[in-house]
Amino acid sequence: MNVLVLYYSRGGHTRAAAEAIGQAARDQNCTVSVKSVIEVRKTDVEHADVLFVGTWVHGFILFGVKPAEAESWVPALPTLAGKRVATFCTYAFNPRGSLPALGALLSARGATLVGQHAFQRGKPAENASTFVQSVLQSVERVSG
Repeated sequence: MNVLVLYYSRGGHTRAAAEAIGQAARDQNCTVSVKSVIEVRKTDVEHADVLFVGTWVHGFILFGVKPAEAESWVPALPTLAGKRVATFCTYAFNPRGSLPALGALLSARGATLVGQHAFQRGKPAENASTFVQSVLQSVERVSG
């Protein structure tokens, strides 16, 4: 299975989570590419069987929590029509509605959501294997 992991990172935590997701997918015998959302090309998306797309969480603890700058970079992504996509984020205190908000933006680009996971900023690899395994099993069930 071809896996594309896309991330939007500022301090490196989301990139570390993306790398952990990529390694977990490699451990499942997938062909993996990990790229910043700035680097992604149409052919990268076309060749992917499943995408993992993630960002960091921006905002205050009680209000304004959202996927960082996603309103800017999600529309710039190649079309996701018919693509299975799992979302992830990194957060310091509480991701609140960040994952559903990111999922809604990606769905509007044609993505079919197949999973989501929030990584605590200080532990960007924690549960990456479980998350990836769950998403890949979901995709295989639908494809099989």
